Amino acid sequence: MRRIAGLLLLLAATTVAGCMPKVERPQVWVDGARLASIGLSGGTVDVRLSVYNPNRFAFEASGLTYDLDFERPEDEEWFDFTEGELDRKLSVAAGDTVEVVVPVEFTFRDLGDVVRGLMDRGSFDYRVSGSVALEGPVRRVIPYRHTGTVTTSGVR
Repeated sequence: MRRIAGLLLLLAATTVAGCMPKVERPQVWVDGARLASIGLSGGTVDVRLSVYNPNRFAFEASGLTYDLDFERPEDEEWFDFTEGELDRKLSVAAGDTVEVVVPVEFTFRDLGDVVRGLMDRGSFDYRVSGSVALEGPVRRVIPYRHTGTVTTSGVR
């Protein structure tokens, strides 16, 4: 009797696990930036992040964290530009992409290497990483990481 109960429990657990959707990692990348405000010592840039949902189902997220780094052209070392958390509901349909605008405060001192790279090479490299906090259809925190290049003609 115990053996049958154990087999039934195992069968039930396997069935439930098979019904759970496989969650693929959302893809997040920098899609552009716009100067929002400027002052004597710095300003704010609205960084546009694109969030792509590769899954066959829509997901709801309670927000995302981000860590944006730029590469220094002279020594190819990364410097931490900004990091933070965006506490805003996010809905992404299956196979769809949504844009999220993140306001990033900066000082002119922080931007020196980025501007120099853009002027010298016409581009600079960035990497963005963090996590997306899914709430539905399953609760899970999913990390993301993307590296790209910003050029005078756009982001690639």
